[in-house]
Amino acid sequence: MQTNHIDTGTRVVAPLVPVSDDLRSLTVLEPVFEIAGQPLALHTAEMAAIPAGLVASEPVADLTGDDYILRRALDMVFSGF
Repeated sequence: MQTNHIDTGTRVVAPLVPVSDDLRSLTVLEPVFEIAGQPLALHTAEMAAIPAGLVASEPVADLTGDDYILRRALDMVFSGF
Protein backbone atom coordinates (compact mmCIF):
# COMPACT_ATOMS: atom_id res chain seq x y z
CA MET A 1 0.00 0.00 0.00
CA GLN A 2 2.98 2.32 0.57
CA THR A 3 5.19 3.91 -2.04
CA ASN A 4 8.78 2.76 -2.38
CA HIS A 5 9.85 6.41 -2.64
CA ILE A 6 9.62 6.93 1.12
CA ASP A 7 11.87 4.83 3.36
CA THR A 8 10.58 4.86 6.92
CA GLY A 9 11.82 1.41 7.89
CA THR A 10 8.24 0.16 7.76
CA ARG A 11 5.72 -0.60 5.05
CA VAL A 12 1.96 -0.15 5.17
CA VAL A 13 0.36 -3.40 4.03
CA ALA A 14 -3.14 -4.90 3.84
CA PRO A 15 -4.07 -8.58 3.52
CA LEU A 16 -5.40 -10.09 0.32
CA VAL A 17 -8.05 -12.71 1.11
CA PRO A 18 -9.48 -15.25 -1.36
CA VAL A 19 -13.06 -14.49 -2.34
CA SER A 20 -15.52 -17.35 -1.84
CA ASP A 21 -19.23 -17.89 -1.30
CA ASP A 22 -18.59 -17.65 2.46
CA LEU A 23 -16.33 -14.61 2.25
CA ARG A 24 -17.45 -11.86 -0.08
CA SER A 25 -15.99 -8.38 -0.40
CA LEU A 26 -17.63 -5.13 0.71
CA THR A 27 -17.08 -3.52 -2.72
CA VAL A 28 -15.45 -0.07 -2.26
CA LEU A 29 -13.85 -0.91 1.09
CA GLU A 30 -12.67 -4.33 -0.04
CA PRO A 31 -12.03 -4.23 -3.79
CA VAL A 32 -11.36 -7.49 -5.59
CA PHE A 33 -8.29 -7.95 -7.77
CA GLU A 34 -7.40 -10.97 -9.87
CA ILE A 35 -3.87 -12.07 -9.05
CA ALA A 36 -2.40 -15.19 -10.65
CA GLY A 37 -5.89 -16.11 -11.84
CA GLN A 38 -7.44 -15.97 -8.36
CA PRO A 39 -9.92 -13.33 -7.15
CA LEU A 40 -8.57 -11.74 -3.96
CA ALA A 41 -10.26 -9.09 -1.82
CA LEU A 42 -8.07 -6.38 -0.34
CA HIS A 43 -9.04 -6.03 3.34
CA THR A 44 -8.20 -2.34 3.51
CA ALA A 45 -9.56 -1.82 7.03
CA GLU A 46 -6.99 -4.34 8.28
CA MET A 47 -3.98 -2.44 6.97
CA ALA A 48 -1.01 -2.03 9.30
CA ALA A 49 2.61 -0.92 9.33
CA ILE A 50 5.12 -3.73 9.56
CA PRO A 51 8.94 -3.73 9.49
CA ALA A 52 10.15 -3.38 5.88
CA GLY A 53 12.30 -6.49 6.27
CA LEU A 54 9.17 -8.64 6.54
CA VAL A 55 7.95 -7.63 3.08
CA ALA A 56 8.92 -9.90 0.19
CA SER A 57 11.68 -8.44 -1.96
CA GLU A 58 9.82 -9.30 -5.18
CA PRO A 59 6.26 -8.01 -5.68
CA VAL A 60 3.48 -10.55 -6.12
CA ALA A 61 1.50 -8.17 -8.36
CA ASP A 62 1.56 -4.60 -9.63
CA LEU A 63 -1.67 -2.74 -8.85
CA THR A 64 -0.48 0.74 -9.89
CA GLY A 65 -3.02 0.67 -12.73
CA ASP A 66 -5.73 0.34 -10.07
CA ASP A 67 -4.64 3.48 -8.21
CA TYR A 68 -8.14 4.99 -8.28
CA ILE A 69 -9.70 1.84 -6.80
CA LEU A 70 -7.07 1.70 -4.05
CA ARG A 71 -7.52 5.39 -3.19
CA ARG A 72 -11.30 4.94 -2.96
CA ALA A 73 -10.79 2.07 -0.52
CA LEU A 74 -8.45 4.24 1.58
CA ASP A 75 -10.93 7.11 1.48
CA MET A 76 -13.61 4.76 2.79
CA VAL A 77 -11.39 3.76 5.73
CA PHE A 78 -10.47 7.32 6.70
CA SER A 79 -13.56 9.34 5.79
CA GLY A 80 -16.37 6.84 5.31
CA PHE A 81 -16.93 8.01 1.72
